[in-house]
Amino acid sequence: MTEKALFSGISIHRRQFLLIFFLIVNSITWFFTMFSVAKDLQFFWVLPTATIVSLLIGPLIAEKVPRMRFLFFWVLVGVISSLLPVFLSKFGEHGTAVSLALWGFSFGIGAPSALALMPALTRVEERGRVGGVIFFVTFAILPLFVLTIGNLDISSSSLPLAVWRGLALLLFSLKVDLGAPLKPVSYTSIFPRREFLLFFAPWLIFGLVHQLEYPVIEQSFGTNYMWTLTIVESVVGSLFCFIGGWSMDFWGRKWTILIGLMLLGLGFALLSFFPLALVVQAFYIGADGIAWGIFTVAFGLVIWGDMANHQQAEKFYGLGSIPTPLALLAAGLASPWLKTLDASKAFPLASFFLFLAVIPIFFAPELLPEKVVKERELRKYVEEAKKIAGRG
Repeated sequence: MTEKALFSGISIHRRQFLLIFFLIVNSITWFFTMFSVAKDLQFFWVLPTATIVSLLIGPLIAEKVPRMRFLFFWVLVGVISSLLPVFLSKFGEHGTAVSLALWGFSFGIGAPSALALMPALTRVEERGRVGGVIFFVTFAILPLFVLTIGNLDISSSSLPLAVWRGLALLLFSLKVDLGAPLKPVSYTSIFPRREFLLFFAPWLIFGLVHQLEYPVIEQSFGTNYMWTLTIVESVVGSLFCFIGGWSMDFWGRKWTILIGLMLLGLGFALLSFFPLALVVQAFYIGADGIAWGIFTVAFGLVIWGDMANHQQAEKFYGLGSIPTPLALLAAGLASPWLKTLDASKAFPLASFFLFLAVIPIFFAPELLPEKVVKERELRKYVEEAKKIAGRG
């Protein structure tokens, strides 16, 4: 290609990066803003349920349609579904339930294809840094959407959601080379894989613990603490999307994930023994943000693309994305019961499950190729040798 790369050390070209960057930033902020609108509604559970189902259906449709055409219609369906509550609200709660179902469907049906652009357009040794930049921006601006559009009712939020989603249609004026078609793969060949299960299990545990503990923490420490947790988590999490992505490219995927798991597990363990200590509460907030940032990049963009390894990645991302809406669904349904749960029981349980999640990661393979690490070490050694020779 004649077009210049994005920046030094990263081979992805500017148009390719712009396509991935804005498509993912737009889609994820759009979805979580919709969830913020829906979370207090009676039929809120329809949104994550429809998302889970469509995450599995979407890759089956995508493999039969040219990728850019499929992504274009996905975004267009999102614009239309964003506007539907204005017309369906007159049907009361049933109209709201239909709107939420269409919101979930219109996100999940194409999300795996958008995420699968990562392995199609990036090299394995730069995937963490590219993903880190994307999610750094995503979660840096997400609070602005949640605090503005997310606080509106479902009808009032329709137009701003549709406008924001519609901006992604401008991307399809870009002429981007998506590479050669890749080998198709089936769900039945992915799910039984040892490496898939070893990474999927900790991601599922983290998602459930992360969401299910929120009502307990709010009940135990109050609304002000939750506001602090949310703000600091957004700042620290955004920062560690970037730092975690860099670490995954230079030190490896599994060890970066292990650091996040162990920090958060230690945070819950300390809360179990010293729940009122301000230092412990501050440590937990920091650990939660670090783990959230690392895991978002690792399991949102990097791991499943690595695992696809020159196969069509949509089904890997479809399965790998399920823990997020599943955790949101579980937390929403269990919230009234969780608020009555004693923190002295909830925190040790959370710590136990997080440390339990460490075990599969120890047995999981390192997905960053050893050849990449050795080449990088050799290049660093040569650069240092040249500096020494220059000083001589």
